[in-house]
Amino acid sequence: MGKITFESIESIFTILNPQNNFGEDVHRIEVRKDPLLGDTSVYNPFLRDKAKAFFGDNDQALVQKLAEESAKNCIFCEGMVEKITGKFPAGIVPEGRIRVGEALLFANIFSIGKYHPVVSLSRAHFLKLSEFSPEIIANGLLATQQFLKALYRTETSMMYTTVNANYLFPAGASLVHPHLQMLVTPVAYSYQARLLDACRSYYQKNNSAYHADLIDEEKRSGSRYIAKRGPWHWMSSYSPTGSNEINAVHESESDFVFMNETAVRELAEGISKVLAFYESIGYLSFNFTLFSVRQPLAGEGFHCLLKIINRQNLYPNYRNDDYFLQKMLQTELIINLPENLAEKLRVSF
Repeated sequence: MGKITFESIESIFTILNPQNNFGEDVHRIEVRKDPLLGDTSVYNPFLRDKAKAFFGDNDQALVQKLAEESAKNCIFCEGMVEKITGKFPAGIVPEGRIRVGEALLFANIFSIGKYHPVVSLSRAHFLKLSEFSPEIIANGLLATQQFLKALYRTETSMMYTTVNANYLFPAGASLVHPHLQMLVTPVAYSYQARLLDACRSYYQKNNSAYHADLIDEEKRSGSRYIAKRGPWHWMSSYSPTGSNEINAVHESESDFVFMNETAVRELAEGISKVLAFYESIGYLSFNFTLFSVRQPLAGEGFHCLLKIINRQNLYPNYRNDDYFLQKMLQTELIINLPENLAEKLRVSF
């Protein structure tokens, strides 16, 4: 038996359904627990039909109008981005900004961490998810990696890094233009801190790295494992933190700064495939976060981890897809079973 336990609790109950002349309906609820953190998610097969109300179809006319109107005053578009955006001091970034292909990294003037660069990813102001090419994503990631390398030369206390994406308003983006946000801080923010503490505890208890064991277990099971691309192992999350969550786990590295360019491009290729898949099942908005920790701090069981989810679609009077369940109870609602999700995405890889 493996060291990792995939725990679930099932409840069966009956309601008198007014849509069936108050006849009895038997429902089944499954609550899953994340094997590392214990975070819960809940699945009810009856919610698949109601999900159409949760995630309405994109209003294409509204999306086009949003893209066109927001482009008129977009500070991330070519011709504006280098005039308006901030620079880093020359002691950190000699040119003030970092350019890799179409990607441009610059200083955020509304920072939420000691170092909070933003990366404008493309000349295009709006992209369908299938248009986030591996090249566009890789250039953005390589720009953040260059910044991290530069920062490590001057700042010894910067230990915790995340590279984050919010695409479109339902994902929390204030601007339409595709971009990344990077946080490099001396303190781990809540989720990353919990993740690292749990990895450390697991290592001390089992004398093995959690993420290495997770890769082995998911490969053995096969139900959520999707594919291996370079050093990255792609899988759906047993107990997701967001809608249709997909994870990529590096097989050995804990610090993003030490990955070679090939590994970064392989990660970008996988992200591109996941985004195109989201589009194929009807979604347009997403978040992702890449978690990294400076060596040797993460020597006990943590591997670089990417978590990517889709978000609500754009249509008039759309509802947010996070409500009390997610924000207050910190429990995610599962619409598509992770095992079914992995089976569908496996084809794309």
